[in-house]
Amino acid sequence: MPRVLIIRPEPGASKTARKVRGMGFTPLVLPLTRIESLPAIPSVESSDFAAIALTSPNSARHAPPELVRSLAGLPAYAVGSATAAVACEAGFNVVDESAGDAEGLHRVIAERVTPGAGILVLCGRVRRSVLEQGLRDSGYAPRLVEVYDTVPASPSDDEIAAVLGSGPVDAVLLYSAYAAEEFLRLIEGAGTSHMFETARFIVMSARIGEQLPAALRARAAVAPEPNEDAMLSTLAGNLPHFN
Repeated sequence: MPRVLIIRPEPGASKTARKVRGMGFTPLVLPLTRIESLPAIPSVESSDFAAIALTSPNSARHAPPELVRSLAGLPAYAVGSATAAVACEAGFNVVDESAGDAEGLHRVIAERVTPGAGILVLCGRVRRSVLEQGLRDSGYAPRLVEVYDTVPASPSDDEIAAVLGSGPVDAVLLYSAYAAEEFLRLIEGAGTSHMFETARFIVMSARIGEQLPAALRARAAVAPEPNEDAMLSTLAGNLPHFN
């Protein structure tokens, strides 16, 4: 069966692996990053904000319970359905999950919240500035509160060899620019580049694909929407050519 490398952090990696296996492919789970809760979260007053912006499942998953309880009365706007599911389970009052990406999240908030209001953005330490800049440009007062960090997982050579084995890898799923950077470090440092000579790279956005060198970028396929379902659909459409 075609072999698909999954390098996203847990718990997402195992969830993706189950979906990939269900598609009839062999998942190779090798997280190259891990998510860590930040120990010191600043206190906030819910009365200072009209809404909450949740930028990823991790922004809800790693928010301290006491913070979530203090914000339960505020409407929360999630970047997508996966984020919304985690947020609802954590106790947030999710009112919209249709955004799709950071640009969409800014547009949804602009349609629903009065300009000039305070927006609490729960986010990671590693991020783009698209949402906060869009909110500022539209007259909002965003306050960013970092609740988690993304750090390299640094698997050992033995761990890498145990996952990859000796056969070629048919596809690699890349969910972020940071993941693409870590993948390039992997193939440069572990001497595994020969295993990816015909691999397809399924990327969540064109921006992520641009992180790849030209030779690999030529074999990249961009998901039509920035979510996992679209990525897996793109995977299914590309792998048969490389069986």
